[in-house]
Amino acid sequence: MSARVLRLLLVAIAALITPPAVAEELVLALSTREVAITSTYTGAEITVFGAIERDASTLTRTGTYDIVANVQGPAGEIVIQRKGKFGPIWLTDNRRRYAKIPLFFSTLTARPLANVVDENTRERLKLGLEYYLPGNANPQGEKDIEEFAFRNALLRLRREEGGLIEDDKAVTMIRPNLFTAKISLPAKAPTGLYLINLSILSEGVPLKTAQAGFVVRKVGFDAFVANAARFDAWIYALFTVIMAVLLGWVANVVFRKD
Repeated sequence: MSARVLRLLLVAIAALITPPAVAEELVLALSTREVAITSTYTGAEITVFGAIERDASTLTRTGTYDIVANVQGPAGEIVIQRKGKFGPIWLTDNRRRYAKIPLFFSTLTARPLANVVDENTRERLKLGLEYYLPGNANPQGEKDIEEFAFRNALLRLRREEGGLIEDDKAVTMIRPNLFTAKISLPAKAPTGLYLINLSILSEGVPLKTAQAGFVVRKVGFDAFVANAARFDAWIYALFTVIMAVLLGWVANVVFRKD
C-alpha cells in the first residue's frame, strides 16, 4: 500500500471518529408566562433570562455575541384610511385592509440593529413588522408608491400606539454567556399568544435561534364582559339592559326631588 493511499485512509478514519463541530445552544426562561389584564392594568414588563451553552466541540469565536429578539403578538386585521378634502369637509377617499399581521411587534437588541445585522440577514430573520406586510418595499410605479405610503402610515401609527417597538437597550449582557432581555407591553396590549424568537449572532452571522412564548389574557369581571360580548351575544345584551335599568333607577333615586 502506497504512502498516499495510507494517508487518505487515515484522514477518512479521522473524519469518521471525530465529532463534528456544533453551534452554541440557547437556554431561555421567562419571568412569567401569563400576563393578566384587569381594570387597573396599565402595561407590563416581562424579562427573558438566557444562557449560551458551549462545550468542547463548539467552534471557537473570535468576537463577542449579539442577541436579537423579536416578539410577535397575536395576528389580526388593521385598516388604514386616508382622508381627502371635499369642499369644506374631510372624508375617507381610500383605505387599505391588512389581514393576519402581528398586532404587536417588538425588536430587542443591546445596540442599534443596523450595527448588528445587514439588510439581508434582517429580512431573513424578519426583524421588523414591514417584512410581514404585502407590497413592494421599493416602489417603482404610481401604484407601488401609493401602496408604500400606506405601509409607512401603518408603521408610523403602530409606533405611536405602542404596537411597534424597536429597543436597542432592552438586552443586557450580564456575562459573555448570560443575558437578559426586557419586553415592555403597552396598556392596550392585545390578548392572545405572544411568541419570542431569540437569536444569537457572531459578527453578523446567526448561530442559533430559540423560541419561547407567553399569554396575555383578561381576567375577572372584564374577562366575563369580553367573553360574553364575543361568544354569548344574548347574555351580553341582557346584561347591558339590566345595567342600564339599574343605573337609571340609581340616578332617579339620587337626583329625585321630594
